[in-house]
Amino acid sequence: MLKKVTNLFLMLALTAAVSACGGGSGGDRAEGVQPGPDEPGGQVPVPPPELPAAPGYADATQVFAFITAAQIPESGFTEVTFQVTDEKGDAIVDLELEDVRFVLSKLRASELGGATGEWQSYINTIEEPDSSVGPGTEPRLQATYEDFRAGGDLLNNLDGTYTYTYVTDVNNPDPDILAQAQAEDLDVSYEPERPHRVAIQFGGGPNPINPYYDWVPATGLAAAPAMQIAATANCNRCHDPLAIHGGGRIEVEYCVTCHNPGSTDAHSGNSVAMKNMVHKIHMGANLPSVQAGGSYIIYGYRNSEHDYSHVQYPQDPRNCQNCHVGTGTSNEFYPDVALTNQGDNWAEYATRDTCGSCHDLVDWDTHARGQPDDSRCASCHQEGGRAGSIASSHALLIRDEAARYDAVVEHVASSGPGDKPSVDIRVTNPYTGEDYDILGDDPFINDGASLNVKLAWSTTDYTNTGNGETNASTISQSALSSATPNGDGSFNVLFDQALPDSGTPPGVAASGSGVAIIDGHPTVVIEEGEDPENIPIRDAHAFFSIDEADGMPVERRDSADIGACLSCHQNLVLHGQNRADNLQSCVACHNPRNTDRDTRAVANNPPTDGKQEESIDMKTMIHAIHAAGMRENPLQIVGFRGFNTYVFDEEHVQYPGRLGNCVTCHGDDGFELPLAAGVLATTVDTGSDPSDPADDLVTTAATAVCASCHDSDLATGHMIDFGGRFATTQAAIDDGTEAEGCDLCHAAGRDHEVRRLHGVD
Repeated sequence: MLKKVTNLFLMLALTAAVSACGGGSGGDRAEGVQPGPDEPGGQVPVPPPELPAAPGYADATQVFAFITAAQIPESGFTEVTFQVTDEKGDAIVDLELEDVRFVLSKLRASELGGATGEWQSYINTIEEPDSSVGPGTEPRLQATYEDFRAGGDLLNNLDGTYTYTYVTDVNNPDPDILAQAQAEDLDVSYEPERPHRVAIQFGGGPNPINPYYDWVPATGLAAAPAMQIAATANCNRCHDPLAIHGGGRIEVEYCVTCHNPGSTDAHSGNSVAMKNMVHKIHMGANLPSVQAGGSYIIYGYRNSEHDYSHVQYPQDPRNCQNCHVGTGTSNEFYPDVALTNQGDNWAEYATRDTCGSCHDLVDWDTHARGQPDDSRCASCHQEGGRAGSIASSHALLIRDEAARYDAVVEHVASSGPGDKPSVDIRVTNPYTGEDYDILGDDPFINDGASLNVKLAWSTTDYTNTGNGETNASTISQSALSSATPNGDGSFNVLFDQALPDSGTPPGVAASGSGVAIIDGHPTVVIEEGEDPENIPIRDAHAFFSIDEADGMPVERRDSADIGACLSCHQNLVLHGQNRADNLQSCVACHNPRNTDRDTRAVANNPPTDGKQEESIDMKTMIHAIHAAGMRENPLQIVGFRGFNTYVFDEEHVQYPGRLGNCVTCHGDDGFELPLAAGVLATTVDTGSDPSDPADDLVTTAATAVCASCHDSDLATGHMIDFGGRFATTQAAIDDGTEAEGCDLCHAAGRDHEVRRLHGVD
């Protein structure tokens, strides 16, 4: 450890009231200093009172750090001053050099103007390619950091403030580094008039932190974030949180100091610049080079291979505004995305590096007669240019068109057992307030248009028993073929099929409350000369009473948040653009009694899991899909009419967040045990009569949820030991013959509650 204390009397003068901001209490004397013979008035130092123990860095519950100043003196050795406190604001006074790493970069000028630029690290190393690791053949420069091994000085002021002096001399780069930089056409010279950034990575403490500080050395003045293309908060909408390289790098502003055009992976030859690498990672399996049979690999720490060729981004990659938003590109679709100073750059500046990161088979030597640099990109890629604006090239036309439709279930009548329900619906353009004529307007009468009203029951937990099918899905009525106008812009849809009564096989009448749903898609010609596109209308729903005593409907529980889904998925649109952005619609079919039995029987590519059927219960299916990376047995489901078998393994699903953080999807308490009253067990075998749930074999409810992620033999055995059952009946559960004991240990407030075991925030 290098810890430098330059003045013994600083220690003697330290008071018991150490504050988070450092500093003293005024005057020219510290407590404990009295007159003595060696000074005017006879002052001599006397021992200070005994000080209380200072807060410890490693023992704090949470640590905060702030860089307060930075300078590069004539010597060329950068100095950065920072302070560290704990969660109570008390000074951390025992930080050691082993706990911190330091980076230093300048913002290089760009030919495209002052709103652009590239970070270039002053601290670099040279990576030599290794033919036994990857295909790279040339040594390449890589940005790095200084830590305790570098030999820099950490001055501890013993009041929670510290000053670190870098070993790197910006005036005199290492000759080997300079030669390599020149070979790669990189400028690592000191440019004091340019914005600079220092940043720190803290490790070994209770939480990772990456404070940064931007300033201009020539003036000494601090600056607003010098280049802020994306916000960490936007990354964390999916990544929960962004935590790379062992979890210590968590802020975009820190990442870009090393991940800039001056850094390349020598083993693969791939750039690790932020704008290039991150775009390529998110494109993953959809990169043109990967689609053509190639791969996208980065070799990291100790030459570990990171193959991103299978990454499946959960939304349309043209949705640049999911990460990059400024005042010029913000709009109604992105109310929760953080704006940044240069968040509009994606739409304003075309560059070969940025565009080529996704469009990675473009040959810049031949593209539009050759592009030796970025200076001519804007001549085509602008409003009115040959290629149009960048924003128009990335426009999500179907999403934008879908915003013009707002469906509403207005009323449900004749909804008792044995009745044929009557449902009033309306579809409106929210921009104009005008109603659509679903029987006459082009979007609804074009070939392929669809608009349906669907019913499910009971809201306690849907089963749809008596629907006349061998599955447990909703009953449906086409609005486009059976609706009649009400004369006020709304339409009435009268069902041909009645809700089941006791005489409807298998003899179970609908009861309680139900839900009415609108789903479907109008069809619209989005681009002139092209075929019509299916435009998903956001599903609408309304609850209705079937036989409630007071006639008031009881709503189905709402334990997950569609907004959380959309943070990653942008639009949750499935089943041929028919089901969109409404979990209450999803659970109507994806209920505890429904399986893929019918589609498995006609599967074009039968699953390999050896099962006759697989549950499509929402509470198990969604967990199993997102938990692909931890499950021992990947979930396999056969889709519509057996056309596709979906295998949800780690190659096809990569969950970017913390899988155990239940609040990401469920809010503060939508995941707690005990489960809500009335939640049914999950059918795993629909028995000899698929339409009758009485002969189903089921997995008890809490066990089904837990086993959807924890599917190992050890986990299964634990569940069985405490009453979980994987092949019982709902009747045995209802009469108490089978009873899970999960709540004894895992219910809210218990020693092993779900929240604690999952490390939920």
